[in-house]
Amino acid sequence: MSERLRVVRKSRDMTQQEMADLIGTSRPSIAQLEAGRHQPSNEALETIVAKLGISRNWLWFGSGPMEDFSQLGGNVKMLAGLEEGDYLDIDFVSCKVRGSFLELMDDGGEVSQFESLEIVRIYDPTPEMRKPGTKGFEIDGDSMEPQLRSGMKVVGVRVALSDVKYATSGVYVVAFGNQLTIKRVKSNDILERGILVLHADNPNAGSLPVAGEDIRFMWRVVRIFYADVI
Repeated sequence: MSERLRVVRKSRDMTQQEMADLIGTSRPSIAQLEAGRHQPSNEALETIVAKLGISRNWLWFGSGPMEDFSQLGGNVKMLAGLEEGDYLDIDFVSCKVRGSFLELMDDGGEVSQFESLEIVRIYDPTPEMRKPGTKGFEIDGDSMEPQLRSGMKVVGVRVALSDVKYATSGVYVVAFGNQLTIKRVKSNDILERGILVLHADNPNAGSLPVAGEDIRFMWRVVRIFYADVI
């Protein structure tokens, strides 16, 4: 995200001070954000989205174009009729991502062993979405508001268990023990302490430390594909 923040600022020919004035912070804070030493607040990100016309999916997840402009106005882009567009059918996990789902897995722990999976169609997929193990998930609860609200549906790209210890900052769906949750990873301490701390975006929800050995599956969230207009 630090690199994307720098790209946004430079694409608008803004100085660090001008960006600081826009989101209500100081110039040194912008330098810290662009260096990856701090995470921007949700309010700052929403301000950038609203005032600079930046794609929310791109800014938060690095998915899709930074911005789309067309004669239709705003950031509307007419790709083609849906029946003509590129698409990808993926498995959709009907269990919402904060409830227990131990009963949906066999003892082998293979993702292919989910008993009941719906199929959803994703239009204009990125190449990484075509990797094996990509799933759709529905958000439940308010721990990731305001970016991810209850009822939204997202695409998660599978992270191999051998690579969990290297997972970089971002939003992830994580299965550990008999729990399935969606949280933000800000730093990865598995190699040093054997712990992965999962953070809520909602300041009232706190954080959750999870032992690396308890993680059964992990997906990196790359796109919101369904959300009600509010």
